[in-house]
Parts: sequence; structure tokens; C-alpha cells
Amino acid sequence: MSELGTRLKEARTAKGYSLEDLQEMTKIQKRYLAGIEEGNYSMMPGPFYVRAFIKQYADAVGLNSDELLESYKQEVPTSSKEEVYQTMNTAPSRRRPISRSSSRVSEVFPMILVALFIIGALVIFWFLYQNMAQKDEPTEEEVGENTVIIDKKEEPETPVEEEPEEEEPVEEEPVEEPEPTQTIEVGAVEGETTNYTLSGTDTFALKIVARGNSWVEVRDQAGVKPLSRNVAAGETVNLDLSDVETARIRIGASPQVDVFINDEKVEYGTPTSDRVTQNMMIQFSKQ
Repeated sequence: MSELGTRLKEARTAKGYSLEDLQEMTKIQKRYLAGIEEGNYSMMPGPFYVRAFIKQYADAVGLNSDELLESYKQEVPTSSKEEVYQTMNTAPSRRRPISRSSSRVSEVFPMILVALFIIGALVIFWFLYQNMAQKDEPTEEEVGENTVIIDKKEEPETPVEEEPEEEEPVEEEPVEEPEPTQTIEVGAVEGETTNYTLSGTDTFALKIVARGNSWVEVRDQAGVKPLSRNVAAGETVNLDLSDVETARIRIGASPQVDVFINDEKVEYGTPTSDRVTQNMMIQFSKQ
């Protein structure tokens, strides 16, 4: 057994994890986990996967993977540039397919506009026709059986001045200001760290929901850690971070943990199938 494997196994034992638990948390096959502890890297698919599996193993048991790989870099095989390039090329594309519903709407929308234009033209034509018909009708006054046409220009009627009625003041209804809308904007993705900006709200309520065991650490801009421990399956942790400017959330087993901000679920910047350990860097801009 190598020194690196011994240290990882001691950390796993201290957490109370079995190899089956670690396999469930990291989605790495149990035989590969055992090979890491024994220092047997020949069974691995390649040097790149050796380093990736060791990083996931270390993060899951609460160790600093970067420092660990640096300390035992002589034991860990290095990956070639060609292998890294091939691995990056085989990563799944994140392009979203265009839905059929949106394409159908784009086809029907011009037809709707033409129909509305025709209806509007008919309404205007009918309105003008009614006004012209009313202007062509003469003013008539019936007396007995004879009909006399009265020219109102010759005998103008004296208008009767009516006293204006006092209008009661109309109370204006207060205009309700729209409530601020929360916005969580996804920024740059740098390795295992995704940047977010929280705005449009004065509240920063963080909720961690664990569907499986995972190490979770929350740190503000001053280095204060309101949470830094293993969260058990079925556990929910609520934190009020309304007074902080930035918050860094580090999750050891991201497939097992859901993150909510003000009851709105925040998606990971990188699919959990591609990267198990992930960081969320939240920049809080109060309303």
C-alpha cells in the first residue's frame, strides 16, 4: 500500500465511510477506489483518470485534493497532453436543442399578425362609413302629415346656459410599486468553480438539501465558516447570509446535494456527471 493510499484510507475510515459508501458518493467503481488505496494504478483507464479519481476521493473524505496531489506527485502518474485533449473532446455537448413548440409559434405568428391587420382595417372602414352616413341625413321636424325641412342656419336656437355642476373630487387610488424580482445570474465557469450574481432582493437565505452523504463548506468574504462538516442523507441545513457580500459554497458530492437561494433552486455550472466536487461563488448585490 502506498503512502498516498494509506492517507486516503485513514481519512475515509475517520469519516466512517465504507468503499460502498464512497462509490455511491463519487460514482467511481469500488475496484478503482480499492486500487487507489493499494497504489495499484495499472487497472485504471489511464493516468488522467488516476488523477481525477484521486481528486474526487480526497474531496469526498474532506482532504485538499490539490495539496494532496502536490505532496505525493512522485507516486501519481502524470497524464500526457494528448490524453487530456482526447478527454476534453469526448465531453458531452451542452447545447440545448430547439424545441418544436418554439418553431411552431414562429411559423404561426406572422399569420396572426396578418389576421389582426385585416380585422383592424375592417373596423376602421365601418367606423368611417357610419360617420359619413350620419352627416348626409337632413334634420326633419314632423307637423301633422306635412314634413317641413328646417334650416338651422336661418333660425339659430339660443343656447341655454346651464350652471356647471360641482364635480366631486375623485380620490386617486395609490399606485402599488412592483415588488423587486430576484435574479440569479450565472457567470464564468472556472474549473470546478462557477460564479453567480444574486440581485433584486434584500434577502440571502441559503438552504442545503442532502439526498446523500456529502461534505459541505460555506465561507463568507471574511473567511467565516457558518457551515463546514459532513451533511448526512435526508438532512436540510438553512443559513441566513443576508449580511454577507460574497459566499463560497464547496460541495464534495454534488450529485447528492441540492442548493436553494430564497427557495429558488440553483443549478450547477458543470453537470454533476462531469465533475463531482464543485464550488459556487455567490456575489450578493442587495436591492
